[in-house]
Amino acid sequence: MRIGIDCRTILNTQFGELAGVGHYTYYLIKYLLEVDKENEYTLFFYDRRIKVSEFEQANVKIVYFPGLENIGRIPFFYRHWFIPQILRLYRLDIYHNPANIIPIFYFKKSVITVHDLAVYKHAEWFPGRQFFNLRILMPWSFIKAKKIIAVSQNTKEDLNKIFGVKKDKIEVIYEGVEDYNKIVIDETKLNERVKIAGPYFLFIGTLEPRKNIVRLIEGFAGFLKDSANKNFKLILAGKRGWKYEPIFATIEKLGLRDNVIYLGYITLEEKVYLLKRAIALTYPSLYEGFGLPIIEAMNLGVPIITSNIASIPELVIDNALLIDPYDAEAIKEAMKKITTDSQLRESLAKKGQGIAQNFSWQECAKKTLALFTKIK
Repeated sequence: MRIGIDCRTILNTQFGELAGVGHYTYYLIKYLLEVDKENEYTLFFYDRRIKVSEFEQANVKIVYFPGLENIGRIPFFYRHWFIPQILRLYRLDIYHNPANIIPIFYFKKSVITVHDLAVYKHAEWFPGRQFFNLRILMPWSFIKAKKIIAVSQNTKEDLNKIFGVKKDKIEVIYEGVEDYNKIVIDETKLNERVKIAGPYFLFIGTLEPRKNIVRLIEGFAGFLKDSANKNFKLILAGKRGWKYEPIFATIEKLGLRDNVIYLGYITLEEKVYLLKRAIALTYPSLYEGFGLPIIEAMNLGVPIITSNIASIPELVIDNALLIDPYDAEAIKEAMKKITTDSQLRESLAKKGQGIAQNFSWQECAKKTLALFTKIK
């Protein structure tokens, strides 16, 4: 079987991508190539500067779409007419796009992965000017795809309710998590900025409206006001996204400049270091298709305060302090509870590591391969 996988979301194979669709694509391919030595894989990239030596093996072809290296400037004609011509040259039995879109003029057997449909449920959380993608390209891809992989049961239900996709067309295959407990960190080489003095709560993710960071800060302000220990910190780690400005305005308004620390983008080693030392991961997101930081925290035995909506309860089961993300008071009370109840923290840490074992990239790869085989 000839399997083609669109790798255009992978921009840095050296570090395995830390988040987003690129992260999913990287690890799916890594473990597909580990479990499957029989089928032929063609991996399609944009940029020749991306080093892909770790994917090179006997049953793999690496193909670079010619003529373009900047993914942000690819014209419509190239994406939707020229790329299908290239795909056809390789006589693929299956084309898989992990980023939920099939080129308009590609009509062979295809599979897409849908990570979430938040933009259809809350358009106000996202930039405008996406009419073509949202109203034509994505719905058309859902129709054309032979099968759709959803990364959670919640995403499957959204596909069915919003677009009427039949449930038997959708396969739920959870993402995996790498065992970060095996990473050896040389603390002498860590940037001094991540060596936080005193106890802290940690948020990891893009600073954008749906991550609900303003309300997290408001909850933390209430917690700090009631706490005898004024040295608690709230650490925000992640790049600035769309409409991030209210986050910093809230920090200033509440006088929390010394207690809320923004680190920006962090490396994998920094992320593991920060997680292991956090009182809890605080993740009051308003919507998640999967929620990778939650699984990563459980893998490391870190207690979690998170939302009781979307896919999150499906992932954590009963192993988190679940709160109403629209209620800053609930966030405050959860922070109080997790800092004062050591038995609760120990229980969440232990159970979390057990639950995290359910999310394996090997299993994700095996189930994806089984899906390919079934529809060939």
